[in-house]
Amino acid sequence: ARAGDRIEVEPGVYHEGRPGDLNALTITVDGVELIGKTRAGRPVVLENAGGQSFGIWVSPANSAGPGPEADPEKPPCGLDGSTIRGFALEGFTVRGFEQHGLHLACVERFRIEDNVSEGNHVYGLFPVLSRDGILSGNVVRGSDKDAGIYVGQSDRVVIAGNRAEDNLLGLEVENSRDCSVFGNELTGNTLGIIVDILPDKIRLTQERTVVAGNRVHDNNRENTAEPGDIIAVLPPGIGILLSGADTTRVTLNDVHGNQFAGIAVVSLCLAFVLQGEPGCPADLPVNPDPDGNRIVGNRVTGNATVPTGTPLDALLGDLVWDGSGTGNCWSRNRFASSVPPQLPACPKDRDDRD
Repeated sequence: ARAGDRIEVEPGVYHEGRPGDLNALTITVDGVELIGKTRAGRPVVLENAGGQSFGIWVSPANSAGPGPEADPEKPPCGLDGSTIRGFALEGFTVRGFEQHGLHLACVERFRIEDNVSEGNHVYGLFPVLSRDGILSGNVVRGSDKDAGIYVGQSDRVVIAGNRAEDNLLGLEVENSRDCSVFGNELTGNTLGIIVDILPDKIRLTQERTVVAGNRVHDNNRENTAEPGDIIAVLPPGIGILLSGADTTRVTLNDVHGNQFAGIAVVSLCLAFVLQGEPGCPADLPVNPDPDGNRIVGNRVTGNATVPTGTPLDALLGDLVWDGSGTGNCWSRNRFASSVPPQLPACPKDRDDRD
């Protein structure tokens, strides 16, 4: 593809590249639009040709095709500022890749709309170190090692009107700023929505995410994370989890039928404790505690029905806080149980609505 190309693809099943190639399709130029002309019952499918790790890879040329041991969350473009400007993917089904279905690195102004990600094992849709993008109307299922929809180390990304089902994590926003998670449905995952911070990244804050108007229900799938992965410690049955996130606004969500917790706010240090450590490492380069989060006006009922039989059951509830961080508050939520029984109320601000 050349810069600015609009490529329309007719229905069919496509195998790009050769078996064993790292990526099926690699794009390293600005402004490409890939438009699948999907019709009723006739999808446009990009399928793993055999042994391929990534379906569609979009990044500056210096970050395309890392070696098998490279960390895809720390591409060279994240350090030198190189950027792809403009990308769109619409109407595709991306199926069966070992790592990521769609991988975007260092892309500014992207649009990922009305696609299906199916059985891409680690991540389905994965923008990292990107900004000013939208993911909407996508269906993501079968990412059994991590997240169906992942936005990492990115700014001003809107994630709206998607459905994520049968993934380990339905939707994740990590080490990002000013992102919005609106009107999505998360069901049948191990965990519905997670907003979190991790220390081993280029960006080291997680700030100002809005999580609003989502349906997050019946996320009770078995945890299939790789042994030793930090997310392997999560009990199945969590609706929304804030782990070390700051200044998140969680409002007007319907969270029900999640067997362990409805909406939980915890420190990243809890994950280290669950891995058998005494707490966070002393040299952690991030603030692990959740600060300034507002949980307002959510319906959080019918959760926390299946104890784990472990000390984690101290955190079983519709609304859960492990007591860490400062400035976290809860107001006007509909719920049956909370940990602790009395949660700090939010002072009114100009954004609150009764």
